Amino acid sequence: MSHTLYQKYRPKNFSEIIGQTHIVRTLVNSIKNNRIGQAYLFTGPRGTGKTSTARIFAKAINCENLKDAISCEKCPACQAINSGKSLDIIEIDAASNTGVDNIRELRDTIALAPSALKYKVYIIDEVHMLSPGAFNALLKTLEEPPKFVIFILATTKISKVPDTIISRCQRFNFTRLSIPNIIQKLASIAKAEKIKIEKEALDLIALSAEGGMRDAESILGQIIALEDKNISIKEVEEILGTANQKTVSQVAKMIVEKETGASIAKINELLENGYDLQVFNKSLISYFRQMMILRVNSELKKYFSFELPTEQIKEIESLAQKAELAQIISTLNLLLEAQNKITASILPQLPLEIAIIKSTKVIPNANLTLKKTTSTTAKMASLPTSAEKKITKPSKVSATTKLTQKTVTSQNNSPASAEKHSSTHSSTPKQPVISSNQKTVTSSTTLELATVIQSWPQLLIDIRPFNHSLSALLANCQAIAIKNNQITLATPYEFYKDKIEEIKNKLTIEKVLGKILGLDVYISVVIDKNLNFSKNENPIKSEEKDLEASSKIPKSKTGKQENNLLDSALEIFGGKIVD
Repeated sequence: MSHTLYQKYRPKNFSEIIGQTHIVRTLVNSIKNNRIGQAYLFTGPRGTGKTSTARIFAKAINCENLKDAISCEKCPACQAINSGKSLDIIEIDAASNTGVDNIRELRDTIALAPSALKYKVYIIDEVHMLSPGAFNALLKTLEEPPKFVIFILATTKISKVPDTIISRCQRFNFTRLSIPNIIQKLASIAKAEKIKIEKEALDLIALSAEGGMRDAESILGQIIALEDKNISIKEVEEILGTANQKTVSQVAKMIVEKETGASIAKINELLENGYDLQVFNKSLISYFRQMMILRVNSELKKYFSFELPTEQIKEIESLAQKAELAQIISTLNLLLEAQNKITASILPQLPLEIAIIKSTKVIPNANLTLKKTTSTTAKMASLPTSAEKKITKPSKVSATTKLTQKTVTSQNNSPASAEKHSSTHSSTPKQPVISSNQKTVTSSTTLELATVIQSWPQLLIDIRPFNHSLSALLANCQAIAIKNNQITLATPYEFYKDKIEEIKNKLTIEKVLGKILGLDVYISVVIDKNLNFSKNENPIKSEEKDLEASSKIPKSKTGKQENNLLDSALEIFGGKIVD
C-alpha cells in the first residue's frame, strides 16, 4: 500500500524534527532527567509537527533501549508504536468526539493499567473542538491522572481552549517553519524519490506552504504524481495557478517605476496563461507589505525568514529604498481593495488594472462636471437671485427666523441654485457646470501649496454633507506647508486643532480633500497664534454678506463681532437660536 509523502517521511525521532529546536531540547532534557509531566499542550499552525512530536515523545518514554532520549526503533515497544498497533498509545480526534459522553468513556478506561508499555499516552488532536461539557469532564482527570497516564493535547486554536485546561498543562508553542528549512526537507525527499527538481520550483512550493511542512509535502506529492522525473518551475506554476517570485518582483518594480502599460500587459499575460489573479495579487500584496516594513526599518528583515529566501529579501530591500513610504502604503491599500473585488468581477483582471492605474497615474478629480458654454455662464451671472428681488427693506424678525433666512438665502445665491432657478423657468435643457471654486490638480505627482489653497473654499462646501461643524473649523485653518502629500494646517485655536485631529474627523477631511485634488493626501495641524481670520472672507458666508449689504441693515462693530462668534458656535455645534 502506497503512502503520501508526509506519511512516508514523517519524523521518527527527535533528531529528525526540524524548526522546533526549543521544544525538542526541553522534551529531551525532561526525558533524560526523568522529569516527565502528566499533561502537555502543543499549540501552533497546521503542519508544524505537533502530532509527530507527540508520537515521538510517546515512543521515547516507552522505548526499552533508550539512548540520549533517542528511541532505538528496534524494540517491541518502538515497532508496535511505529506500526500503529500499540493499545497503550490512544489517539483521539476531538473533532469527531466532541461530546461529554466520549470524555466520560475515556475517563472510565484511564484507570486500567497499560497492556504492554510503561506509560499509557492519550494524544487528543484538535482539542479546541471539544464541547464545554467535555472540557469540564476532562478537568479533574487532567489534574490528578494515574501515574502511568500521560495526556498530550494538540490544537491550532489555543484561544478556544479554556484557561482551566491550559493551566493544568505544560504548554509548548510550535512556530511556522522557515523557507530554508522547508526547502531543505523537500530537497531530501526529492533525492530519496529520485526526482530532479529546479531550485526555483522548490522555492515556489515552500512559499506556497506558508510555513507548514505537511502542506509543502502534499504539494510536492501532487506534482510528482502529475509530472515526470524532471520538474521545472513552469510546471509548478501551472499546477499551483500562481506565478513565481521573479514575476511578482517584476510587476512590483513596474508599479514603483510607474510603468503603467507594461504592468497591465503583464497582468493580462498571466491571465491568458491560466494563472489565478487572486492568488497572484495575494503574492503582490505580500511583496508590498515586505517593502513597507523594510522601508520603515531594514532591521525587520529578520522576520521574513519564514516567508522568503535570503537573496529575495535583499532584492525587496533594494526596491523599497527607491519608493516613498506613502506610495507603498497607497499601492498596498489599492491592492487590498482589488483583492476583494476580483472574485465578484465579471472581468477578473479589471480590479487589478484599476488598482495599478490609480497607483501609477495621477487621476484628475472624477467629480468635476462638464464646463458650461461661455454664453450660458455670462447669462447666469447677469441674473439677479430671487432673494435679492424680494428683500426691499429690513424687518424685525426673531433670531431663529434670521438664521433660517440666512441659510436659505445662501443656498439660493449659490451657482447651483441659480442653475436650478433658470432651468425651472426656461425651456433650455439644464447643463452641468464646474463650480467656480473647484480646481483640477496638475498632472505632475508633486502637489503645490497654491493648488491646496485654491481648493480650500471647495473643501469647505464639499465637507458639509459629511460633517457640518468641520466646515466651520476648517474656515479658521490655513494650509502653510506641503511635503510628500503631507499637508500642514495652521489654526490659532487649540480647540480647533484637537477637533480636527480626532481620527474620524481627520479621515473625513483627508478623504474629501483628496477627492478634490485627485490623489491621496494626509494632514497634520499646528498652532499659530498669529493667524487672524476676523478680516478674511469666509466663502460659505459670502452670499449672506451680499444679502446683508443689499438689504442695507446697519450693524455696529460690536454687533458684527458678536454675530460672527454666534455663527461660528452654531456652525460647530449644529444648534439654533430659540429666543
